[in-house]
Amino acid sequence: MIKPACTPTSLLIMCLLVGGVHAAQAHQVIKSCKPADLSVHFESGQGAFDGMSHSGAWVVLSNRSATRCAVPALPVVQLEDAQDHVLAIGKLAPLSPNQQLGQKILKPHALWRASMYWVSGNVYDGGQCVSPNRAVLTFPLGDVRVNFPARTLCGPAQTPLTFEQGPLQLAPR
Repeated sequence: MIKPACTPTSLLIMCLLVGGVHAAQAHQVIKSCKPADLSVHFESGQGAFDGMSHSGAWVVLSNRSATRCAVPALPVVQLEDAQDHVLAIGKLAPLSPNQQLGQKILKPHALWRASMYWVSGNVYDGGQCVSPNRAVLTFPLGDVRVNFPARTLCGPAQTPLTFEQGPLQLAPR
């Protein structure tokens, strides 16, 4: 009688191991975006944010590198003056019930955007208004500093002010 080379148990183990090798090869680690990989600018939203005493903008990100990289779905955004004083800090906008924060994978040259929404009129008793000139976006591997368009943010007499910030979403083309 000829003995089979593989018993059913050893065949199963071998299939699992081979399957595991293929799964490991298929799984690629997506590294965090380096600040130099990111292009950041602001768009007005063609007036979509503007109202009686509020305004806003889109902060738009693009991955300039040749490979995919990851960023937090809600990067920390701070607005500063020319002397590096923080004037305003983003706070999370209300999320829909099924929306989860985590990371976003940025393919090369794809555009992603996050909303920024703030009070633009001095509607607070004893309030204050500021005009930042720089935005600082904080990512795991470092900060990205970019010019902030000439805008006025207002709020209660506290320093720094806050503005509402939405998570990153793929920008429509």
